[in-house]
Amino acid sequence: MPLHLMKFLFFISAIFFMALFNYSAKAESLNAAVQAALQHHPSVEAAYLGVGIADEERREEFSGYFPEVSLGATAGRVYGDNSTSRGLSVTRGAAYSYLGEASVTVRQMLFDGLETPSRVEAAKVRKEVAGTDLVDVREAVALRAAQAYVNVLRTYAGLEMLRSHRKQVGDYLSRIETMVNEGAADEAELQQAKEVRVILDSITQEYEGQARAAEAHYAEATGHMPQGDLVKPTPRLDLVPAYAEDATSFAKANHPAVLSAELKTAASGHDINAERAGLLPGLDGELSYLKSDKDDVIGGEAVDAKAVVRLNWDFSTGGAELARIRQKKLEHQEAMAGLQEIQRQIERDIRLAYSEFETSRAQYGLLGQREELNAKLFETYETQFEGARITQLQLMQAHNQLFNTRLEKMNGQHRMLAAEFSVLASVGRLQESLNNPPPGADGKN
Repeated sequence: MPLHLMKFLFFISAIFFMALFNYSAKAESLNAAVQAALQHHPSVEAAYLGVGIADEERREEFSGYFPEVSLGATAGRVYGDNSTSRGLSVTRGAAYSYLGEASVTVRQMLFDGLETPSRVEAAKVRKEVAGTDLVDVREAVALRAAQAYVNVLRTYAGLEMLRSHRKQVGDYLSRIETMVNEGAADEAELQQAKEVRVILDSITQEYEGQARAAEAHYAEATGHMPQGDLVKPTPRLDLVPAYAEDATSFAKANHPAVLSAELKTAASGHDINAERAGLLPGLDGELSYLKSDKDDVIGGEAVDAKAVVRLNWDFSTGGAELARIRQKKLEHQEAMAGLQEIQRQIERDIRLAYSEFETSRAQYGLLGQREELNAKLFETYETQFEGARITQLQLMQAHNQLFNTRLEKMNGQHRMLAAEFSVLASVGRLQESLNNPPPGADGKN
């Protein structure tokens, strides 16, 4: 191969591997992960489609304000035996003829008992319901992505700590084996040291399983596996009240789930008014034009043009109108009960989120104290080991105890981090804290 071609291929390969390395080393922030979840998760897409469906329903109801146009045309052959044919026919009093008819009718609703305005208002409110449901779905997806992100961080950090500590345990084990071979240590010490490593391997396998599960939840939420190094986020707790009672009051007035339930109650009220309109007469204006062409022996040409006002007042002898009104009233009461249920659920979720946050924060503080105590204990053991007052196994066990405390502290730190995101989501401000503001009622960002 020519030298210049080899240099060119080497240059292209270098660029490729540099690009691959930069891509794999690129860190993915929580904001980016949540944004990916909000853009690609099917439940968010379904909620956006729900907004579009509600908007089309509003357009459908609004069309009731506009005239309705009916067109008709008829062509064919007819047989007639009537006074006209009998008067003009000298044979048998009946006749055949070709027929052509065309008609156009324009109807305009003048008054329908305010049914159309009520249905239009109900449709408008239901579009707002779809918009608030979209915000609520996005908030739930953002929380799932944040929790998955934190869990991946936790399991990755744990595996890194476990693998590093396993090397240290291996060093201890090697020294104890050497001491046993030289007769400076008992065989029982070696077995106890091996047990520490077996337990450590078991914990490592458990964390590897947890990491795979965390990656699965992450991929479900964001649409892709974790990419590169994840960056530990800092939740904006300034966006939530300090106490659960204040957070409950805020959420009852601002949480999208509560707003959606309130709007559903309002929409059901408009439905009652729409059904009540069925008890009143309807008034329509009508313009029509009909042109018919047949042989004279059948009836000849005919033109029929009308400009009329029609009054329609239909009653169901079985009480269908009254039944529909009662049904809508019951649905309205059901919506009000649903609103109260949502408010209680929000209050419960907020209290649980705050309780978990306070508990995790308190336990994290205790774990910090335990780490300090075990660190001092390990320093003491190191001093005693140098003075030949304790064995290598005891030093190893003290070091392993310190490691377990640090591992628990790491888990406690990530538990507190997940609790902080849950607190933000419980009051409906997680997206805001991640610079992903919820869309407006029209479903657009």
